[in-house]
Order: sequence, then structure tokens, then C-alpha cells
Amino acid sequence: MFKRVLVPMNGSESTERILPHLVQLTNWCDSELTLLHVLRPTRSRSTGHLQIEYPNMLTDRAQGLARAYFAEVVEQFDNIGVMAHSTTAAGELVDTIVSRASAGGFDLMALAVGERHPALRHVTESASEKIRVRSPIPMLILNGHRARKIKDGDVPLTRLLVALNGTRVSEFALPYVRRVARLGNLPITLIRVVPEIAGFNHAAELSSVAPRFVRGAVELAEEYLEDHAALLTEEGFDVSTRVEVGTAAHTLTAVQESAPEHLLVMASVVRRGWLRAMLGCTADEVIRMSGRPLLLIPAGRRPGPSDSGSYDGPSGGSNDPTNS
Repeated sequence: MFKRVLVPMNGSESTERILPHLVQLTNWCDSELTLLHVLRPTRSRSTGHLQIEYPNMLTDRAQGLARAYFAEVVEQFDNIGVMAHSTTAAGELVDTIVSRASAGGFDLMALAVGERHPALRHVTESASEKIRVRSPIPMLILNGHRARKIKDGDVPLTRLLVALNGTRVSEFALPYVRRVARLGNLPITLIRVVPEIAGFNHAAELSSVAPRFVRGAVELAEEYLEDHAALLTEEGFDVSTRVEVGTAAHTLTAVQESAPEHLLVMASVVRRGWLRAMLGCTADEVIRMSGRPLLLIPAGRRPGPSDSGSYDGPSGGSNDPTNS
């Protein structure tokens, strides 16, 4: 699993911030890295069509700078025993990256993203958002701008934090979790966030004055996680469970921030267009708010039998992918 990793990079400091986390995952999975730099095509003044013109001094210079930059990065990887090589491609950024991910035999994409003004998120999709929607493979994602503001951003990852919400969509992450945990000898924390209710007193969560339906939701969440934990424990994994009450994205971000040794793992159907604007997406919100790494699994795609085994744990909710 994750034997071949595609790493789009543009030479910026933000994109480099994902590399320490990527090195850890590479060591767990014995991965080979392909560093990709995409050269944007020029637009012909006469026809308006996008094209790459040769000879073109600016394009040639860009290729030369990219080669020199990646040669230095590859050398740094070689010095720590990580196998890596680089390549350049010309074309539209999103189409080129997604095409390489689809046709290049890659198992994982490592993607560093940035922040945009909140108003723009509801009107247009950034390149990284388009890539997340279209990617056919799992993604290790880090908000480079947020990570820059964190003093201990390079804390070693020693545990997996797996977000489950009771749907089959969220459970698509479990085969990957099993494989990564086994390869890295990592403990697993299963977490479920019960939606917060306005006016609810958290201190009285399990008291007689707590609303019956909230108390019941927490108990059901605990039972659901314990069922999955029991199955994983039988297979030899070190598993703990955690139920929190709050808003999903804020709670997951806060938990990971308080315990930065966790790599957050989520499976999601990443919404796009008006669905994203109207309904939102928990994975999107986590990426925007957090400066910690996220392993995002596209729901609907499972590892092959040789990678994932035959785990098919209990489901505690609807099969509706929009719930994730």
C-alpha cells in the first residue's frame, strides 16, 4: 500500500511543509516518491488557444529552474534513505495532476494546499479543491499556510486518529487504517463526534437533566465505536475509542491540535459546486482550519485484497454518502 506516491510541488515553502510528514509515511510503507512540477501552457495571442511554444526562453528557463530545484530535493531524500525522483509536465495544472494520478499507477498523492478568502470558497473552486474532488487515489493533505503558524508542526506521527460517523462512507477508511497501522506498528484511536445542540450543557452530558436524545446519541456512538474496536483488537491492533460532542470539523481539529502525534484519517465524498456551498464538507473544513496532516480516503475506492485483508466491520448508520 502507498508504494508509489505522487507529490505535486511548485517550489514554494508551503508545499515543502508536507515533506516531513510524507517521509514518515514513506518509512512506514517503503514508498517511492515522484515529485511533479507542472509547467503552465502559454496562451497564443493570435488564436487565444493554450499551447507550449518552442523554442521559448521563459519555458526553457522554467524547466531549468525546476530541474535544479528538484535535484536538490531528491538529493536530500537520498541522504535520509528515501527513494525519490522528479519529473516535469506541461499542461493545465489540475488536468495534468489528476491524469498522472489516474494513469501513473500511483497509490497516494501528497498535496500541500493554501488558504483562500472565505467569500471565494462559495463562488469558485481552487486548484487544490478541484484535485481533491477528482482524485481517484487517497491523498495526504496539509494546509501549508496553517502549518507555518504552528511551532511544533513537525511533531512525529505515532498514532492514527480515525474519524467515523456511523456511515459506510466513513468506514471506507478502515482497510487503509489497518494496513498503515500494521506497517507502522501504530496504535489507533477511533473517534466519533456527536453533533452539538444549542443550549446543551456539556457538563451535564450524562446527568439526569441532560436531554434524553443527546444521552442516547452518545451511548449509541460509544457502542458503535466499541464494536469496531473489538474487531480490530481481535486482529492484534492497539485500539482506543473516543466520543466527543460538538461540531465535527472544529472538534476533530481541536483533538488533533491537542494531541499532534495523531495522523487524522477520514473517508469522504468530497462535494463540489452548489452542494459544497449549501451543505458543506467536513473534510474541506478540517483542511481549511488545521495545520496538521490529513489522510483523506475517497469513498467508493477500497484497497485490493492483498492490501486490505477482508475487514468489513459493523455499520452504525445510513449508507447515504452525503452524510460524510
